[in-house]
Amino acid sequence: MAIILDKNENPFEMSSGVKKAAMEEISRLFFNRYPDPDYGILREKLGALVGLPGDVVIPGNGGDEILWMVFSCFVKPGDTVLGFSPTFSEYYRLAELFGARFTTVPVGLEGDEPDFDFPLFLETLEREKPSVVLLDTPNNPTGKTLPVPFLNEVLASAGKSIVLIDEAYGEFASETYLESIRGKQVPPGTIVLKTLSKAWGLAGIRLGWACCGSVSLDKMKNARSPFNVNIFSRTVAEIVLDHPDDARSSSLHITELRECVRNRINSMEGWRAFDGHGNFLLLRIPRPEECVRAASGERFAFKYLDLTPPKKEDRSWIRLTIGREDEMEEALRFFASL
Repeated sequence: MAIILDKNENPFEMSSGVKKAAMEEISRLFFNRYPDPDYGILREKLGALVGLPGDVVIPGNGGDEILWMVFSCFVKPGDTVLGFSPTFSEYYRLAELFGARFTTVPVGLEGDEPDFDFPLFLETLEREKPSVVLLDTPNNPTGKTLPVPFLNEVLASAGKSIVLIDEAYGEFASETYLESIRGKQVPPGTIVLKTLSKAWGLAGIRLGWACCGSVSLDKMKNARSPFNVNIFSRTVAEIVLDHPDDARSSSLHITELRECVRNRINSMEGWRAFDGHGNFLLLRIPRPEECVRAASGERFAFKYLDLTPPKKEDRSWIRLTIGREDEMEEALRFFASL
């Protein structure tokens, strides 16, 4: 069986008791009826999770649909979109699909930790005046959390730009923007993206959501399809959201594993695991060709990245998902053998 460490999935399933409760509730559903298009209960539970009212919440078929809504609402062909590079691959794909120019501020990857040039980003924001600013924090693939003071500077300088703060991995970090505004209001042109795919271990049900400020809320509501979240996903989410301690426990377990794995990798000669705050680590690896060839034989699925253009043949980077303890032991054994 393959050891899958390339998709940033949570390796731990929900508790058997919660899963049983969800399955029992699903058995009582009427499959011939559409969902409630308002998703009132779901939105209230999602909002309560982050200390915000349910009426600022937009549910989606995964975080990817939320991103699609953002682009369809706020990006026209020829517009500029701004972000760091590297960043979540879906941003590049959507920019191309919607005919936008994706301007990026490069992240330095030559040192022992990724170097984000925050002053240059703010200068680029002022100069380019993009339609949308895309900021994933923790950043995928470096794992770096963008400081809340920097995010506030971006919001203060954004003008008419929509700012999307993507906190898909926020539960694994020590600070998030959404937590900083708990009990307050989402700024007008701001959208904060969340998902149940990562810390909550529900990638298969495809449930993402966004908290929107006043400028973005109505447009996002209009962009959402009436029945975009199916009855099964809605039901499972509503049950699981009543058990937030499960997600917190899973997140803590994964972050502890992450730090153990990072320390052990950094003890290996020629290897570097960046300090990250997601459920993954970015690795700079020696002998990349040997690693790719050997991993295939060992049935490891790693996410190889090309992060040093124009050398497209350079595959000396791995984004390593934190899996179960036994999977991490196997991966570490493999890395040490190279």
